[in-house]
Amino acid sequence: MAEVACCRCELKKEGMEKPPFRGALGQKIHEKVCKDCWAEWQGLQTRIINEYRLSLGDQSGQELLDQQMRSFLKLSETA
Repeated sequence: MAEVACCRCELKKEGMEKPPFRGALGQKIHEKVCKDCWAEWQGLQTRIINEYRLSLGDQSGQELLDQQMRSFLKLSETA
């Protein structure tokens, strides 16, 4: 597996095997976020969904989770 220069932890670490989801944002995460930081986000994501009682079937819930993910991973707003 290739190393990535992670934009969150700012270290060169092992990257993910494949993008976490389809599209430009998934590819950006694959290229710029290490496997460890992505795993950390996945744990936090569950807590955010529960704390804010987000419905991911609702557009506003998806947008809030997306904004939280970008902030946590230190990604810019554009994919």
